[in-house]
Amino acid sequence: MKFFSLENPVWKFIGNLADFFILSCLWYLCSLPVVTAGAAASAVYYVTLKMSRDQEGELVRSFFKSFRQNLKPGCLLGVGYLAATVVLGLDIVICLQQSSVLAGAMFFTSVVLLACAALFATMTFPLLARCDNTPGALFKMGVALTLRNLLPVLSALVVNVAFFAVGIFVFWPVLLVAPGLAAYCNAFIFNRIFDKYGLSL
Repeated sequence: MKFFSLENPVWKFIGNLADFFILSCLWYLCSLPVVTAGAAASAVYYVTLKMSRDQEGELVRSFFKSFRQNLKPGCLLGVGYLAATVVLGLDIVICLQQSSVLAGAMFFTSVVLLACAALFATMTFPLLARCDNTPGALFKMGVALTLRNLLPVLSALVVNVAFFAVGIFVFWPVLLVAPGLAAYCNAFIFNRIFDKYGLSL
């Protein structure tokens, strides 16, 4: 019967959900030390960039292959973005408690810089999954690619925020697949960007 065929869209969707659940669990697990969250994110993208083109191999093995290879640059970039987020977040909180013109200007500047950091991070970790380079070079490439592809990268950031927001505020089971499913949705965006610059798989 066609319903029980592995090519049936229903079973393919269920199979993909299982993959996204496994990827999400791996991301949560490997992000527990916090400093390794960047390497874990690049590993998720390493798998989903291939999945989006039907080139995936053994999921768990591919994830840990990328995680090990990108552990050092992923940690350095992740810690850098985390530090910037904490500093800018604290600055925003402090500015909100002030009423001067200077505080207002600093608040606006911090919000803009925080938004830029979020956009650059959104681009950097998929890029890390595709490129073998130093953290500094990857950061510069991430900034350049973001500025040249601002709307697609902004769309990817919105997808990430939307999945986690729905999971946190609306329906918590979404969090069980959010990292993997969001990365898979964004993989189509990033593959299109990478193709333009000769960074495709």
